Amino acid sequence: MKITRVKTFVVDGVFRPWTFVKIETDSGIVGWGDCTEWQAAYSVAATVDQLADNMLGKDPMAAEATWWDNASFMVRQRGGIAYKAMSGIDSALWDIRGKALGAPVWQLLGGSMRKELDLYWSHCGTDRGRYHRELGVPNLSNLDDIFYLCEEVTDQGFSAIKTNILALDDTRPMRPKKNGVGNSGQIDYQQLKNAESVIGTFREALGPEIGIAIDTALTFRMGGAIKLARALEKFDMMWLETETWDSGSLLAVRESTTTPICHGESLMGPEEYRPFLENHAQDIIMPDFAWNGITAGKKICDFAHIYDTAVAPHNCHSPINTLVSANICAVIPNFMILEFINDDAPWRDDIMTHPFEINNGKLTVHNRPGLGSDLIESELEKHPWSGGNNW
Repeated sequence: MKITRVKTFVVDGVFRPWTFVKIETDSGIVGWGDCTEWQAAYSVAATVDQLADNMLGKDPMAAEATWWDNASFMVRQRGGIAYKAMSGIDSALWDIRGKALGAPVWQLLGGSMRKELDLYWSHCGTDRGRYHRELGVPNLSNLDDIFYLCEEVTDQGFSAIKTNILALDDTRPMRPKKNGVGNSGQIDYQQLKNAESVIGTFREALGPEIGIAIDTALTFRMGGAIKLARALEKFDMMWLETETWDSGSLLAVRESTTTPICHGESLMGPEEYRPFLENHAQDIIMPDFAWNGITAGKKICDFAHIYDTAVAPHNCHSPINTLVSANICAVIPNFMILEFINDDAPWRDDIMTHPFEINNGKLTVHNRPGLGSDLIESELEKHPWSGGNNW
């Protein structure tokens, strides 16, 4: 069996583009992968096309060899767009391998430890205010609306949610600050009060048993993250999600608070996780498999297990990445919970041959060969990405 074609699709995912990789073979078996990148979708797709020239005619069963061959080819572009392109290719090759052998990818990774995966409702409240007005989903406009949203959370059986520092009608809007760029990375009074109001309302509405996480990404540096973490202690958080490139800074945050710290969505390759794991700088890591693939992604999870660190993958990309994540989460002992965009594009299920099976906030681990679902090319073509940047 040989690779005959590598093709990319950039599809509208409402608040982000979904970037898919399709690999065709001379046997007729097709594999699908995800390398979604919110700000540089076309650059990642172009890099996939570049790598494709080096893959035609090669064995699609050799996922590990292909990863390192592509890593060698991209040696001066390690990480970033290169790794994201490599990851989409990698997942598609694992999909082919599973289909060729008649086995789910999780079976090839060692066999499943669990039949279902706990999910948390990610961007809970955030997506509705920013992206879903045109889709007929009720807008979250004030703190009272959080109570109605939480009824949906409990009715659907989710055991946890993740939200953001929301600027609602009854909280003063925050000054625009993105990813800590152009500011000191500290947290001001209004941001802190917004966070306390939003998380306090979620905790009141959800009660003590539902996990609550808050995502601040790269917005705050060490001092700002410490101040926020301490302010959130009274809400018994599932975690504070904060990103930094310095493991010592993150360790200082963790040691300053009882709020659990989750980190790692922006890291790529075991080598970038190494200092954070060796320093025990976080309680939970959240590797993104659209940016690390299955080959490197599984290694990262195993590495984290050595350091007593739980894994809760970053997964706010396409439905293919949910399947990639599920196949890895099914086999690792340190799996905690999987991110899931519940307010997703209304055509998500339409593009899949086998939509997700979700009951009581849990994703059923599939038994089909490969990743678990193909994509329907004619449906993808109905939803081209416009090229905008809504984030």
